[in-house]
Amino acid sequence: MAGLVIAGALPSVGAIEYEKDIMPIFMAKCAECHSDAEGKVKGGLKFDDPAHFHRRFAKNSVVVPGDFDASYLFLTLFRPADDKDAMPPEGKGERLTQDEVKLVLEWIQEGAEINGEKGAEGAMPEDMDDLLRDLPPSAGGTAGATPGEDNSGSDLPAMRQEEDWTNAEGQTIRATLVGVEDGFALLRMANGTVHRYPVNKLSEESRAKLKAAP
Repeated sequence: MAGLVIAGALPSVGAIEYEKDIMPIFMAKCAECHSDAEGKVKGGLKFDDPAHFHRRFAKNSVVVPGDFDASYLFLTLFRPADDKDAMPPEGKGERLTQDEVKLVLEWIQEGAEINGEKGAEGAMPEDMDDLLRDLPPSAGGTAGATPGEDNSGSDLPAMRQEEDWTNAEGQTIRATLVGVEDGFALLRMANGTVHRYPVNKLSEESRAKLKAAP
């Protein structure tokens, strides 16, 4: 698993950008089958090359800027886990959470900015929470949680502060450690959402920080 370390990192301000906000999700959940870094490009689709991904938008309506329910990519993320066309396929990876799918939806509706270009914008669905209800809940909350709200369900020790966390490829994101659970570091973003990241994918320096954390 390569790419930026945190799956589902939500943008704190401004428009949603592919490389900053969406690619980290895909690299954490889909890179095994769709990245140069992992040596697999199933269906000719790779998420770690924005220019390549952008060129694929029009093929089979992979992404239709401004129209999430016409975008094949979104529909595969939205399908039930046991659907033969759902992504990731059953047993091949962790499904995107409600917050992550919501962010992909918002990115598409904002015009699917990628590689410095942006398409037509569309309206956000009024029943978004109902649309996402059957997807895996997000760590620390559900889709529709108020940004900045502490919805982690954990009591964060006062001595813990935001820090830089780095993966084995040297890519870094700033977050606050909530704890470690079943081999995952629980990292809280600035907006209060908590994300899980495999400890064994962190750099040696970041793993050492985990061990030293109170």
